[in-house]
Amino acid sequence: MRQKWLTVLCTAALLSAFLPPAARAAGTETVPVLVGLVYGSDALDGANLKNDAGSGYRFGYLDTDRNFCPVGETRETGVSVVKTQTVWYGTYNGYTSYSDAVTSDVCVGCWHVQLPLAPATFEEARAAADAAGGFPAWIDGAYQVRTGAYATREEAQAAADAAGGTAAGTSSYGVSVVKTGTAKILFQFDGGAERSLTVQPGTDGTTRPVTWFKGNRYYGAFQYRRVGGGDLTVSNLLPLEDYINCVVSREMSRSWPLEALKAQAVCARTYYEINLGRHNASGFDICSTTHCQAYYGMGETDSRTAQAAAETAGLRVLYNGTPAQTYYFSSSGGGTEDVRNVWGSQSIPYLSGVADPYEAAVSDKISYWSWSETFTAAQLTEKLQAKGYNCASIVDFQITATTPTGNVKSIAFLDANGKSWPFTKEGGVRNLLGLKSMRYTVSASEKTSGGVYYTDGGGTLTSMSGVYAIGGSGAAARITGNPYVITGSGTQFLPAPTGSTSAGENVFTVTGSGWGHSVGMSQWGAYAMAQQGKTFEQILTFYYPGTEIR
Repeated sequence: MRQKWLTVLCTAALLSAFLPPAARAAGTETVPVLVGLVYGSDALDGANLKNDAGSGYRFGYLDTDRNFCPVGETRETGVSVVKTQTVWYGTYNGYTSYSDAVTSDVCVGCWHVQLPLAPATFEEARAAADAAGGFPAWIDGAYQVRTGAYATREEAQAAADAAGGTAAGTSSYGVSVVKTGTAKILFQFDGGAERSLTVQPGTDGTTRPVTWFKGNRYYGAFQYRRVGGGDLTVSNLLPLEDYINCVVSREMSRSWPLEALKAQAVCARTYYEINLGRHNASGFDICSTTHCQAYYGMGETDSRTAQAAAETAGLRVLYNGTPAQTYYFSSSGGGTEDVRNVWGSQSIPYLSGVADPYEAAVSDKISYWSWSETFTAAQLTEKLQAKGYNCASIVDFQITATTPTGNVKSIAFLDANGKSWPFTKEGGVRNLLGLKSMRYTVSASEKTSGGVYYTDGGGTLTSMSGVYAIGGSGAAARITGNPYVITGSGTQFLPAPTGSTSAGENVFTVTGSGWGHSVGMSQWGAYAMAQQGKTFEQILTFYYPGTEIR
């Protein structure tokens, strides 16, 4: 009886238990998704898990088909996985877990005493470990019994000499599972570079597990990979349709029309498929940031996003039979944009701009349907110079071209030396100034210190503020003092204007609509179309012209 759970080795049945019943009934099971949660420079020394639904954890690894192969378990509800280097428990960089930094006296050493035992099963290893006050370990495919957690090999050797064992550590790929907040090791795993610890929440199989990790709740299992023997890369393993459900629940409100939710589900599924494999070198399929697709685990608990995923299971946006690049964003403000005008990529027919008449009907619900930003000339100068542009003081800001759908295609700044600084694409016309969208107008006014000046209807100049002369070389220079005007009959003196002569500063107001990069599907547009009775297929083929859904 004690080995019963080990009889189910490396079977797809364990992972299919994660699948929602609708997906299993529809026969849409696929290889589960590995989503990178922390990796690269953000990799961790230690990572906490806490049961939310379900209790305990199973330990194992994934075979080449991503079937879970169990090698151990615990009934503890709060555990942490740490790299097998000496770590301390405490608060580091605002996150309470285990790290290399000495933040408390709770220390988990990486050297142990290995007892001269050869248990054949996890149950045998656990029983022997409990008797010896130690912990079971799975090292290169064999069970061991270890005790202690020493900071140095010398300490472990001294303890081993007294206990009749040997001092032992792991390779640079090893990890330990500890009871969170303590130095108590529950299990140790070292599968080398080829097999990484996978922790599957829940041990009784009666409750669908939900687990807390770094402030968010997740379905599925967690993999801990020490890429190149470094810190912990943590990935979430879950069925595709659970992943789609979670993306939709974060991208759209559960109160939105079902057809809009379904359009988002198909977008997210297609986007996942076309970006699959971007992070193979790090050991997972797709990351959880906007580099791939934002994913923060479960959003609001609601069956409607799960329904949207289930009712569109397996459906993708296809162009000429292959998955389309289904970019999406919040609001178009009245028109999406051709991908060439945003990122400068090659022409993609289904990512051409379309005039969007739908959002206006729900503009009262879109908080950024109308927005404005104000910049002084000095602020514009500072922004350009901070980006490395060696410009003089900026004196003018103009939109120099717009696109057929009404978005800004190019802008230019003029500096006090008469040099023009042109910008195109999203990086220049939107991100340079931190604007919400590429759909805006620019108006200029003058901020003065003590007086307002203007050119009257007869053309008389009443202020030198903002007045420039253009020389034969084409360079512009600001006019100061008392200028002269050369007329056909000779030289005429123009007296200095009355009132304050303090030079004013130009102020530029940017008034716009929408939010996002404007390529592909507008989420608020999908909302508006669904409100008007459009289906998710109609929504998708409107925003991705020439595509089909199948």
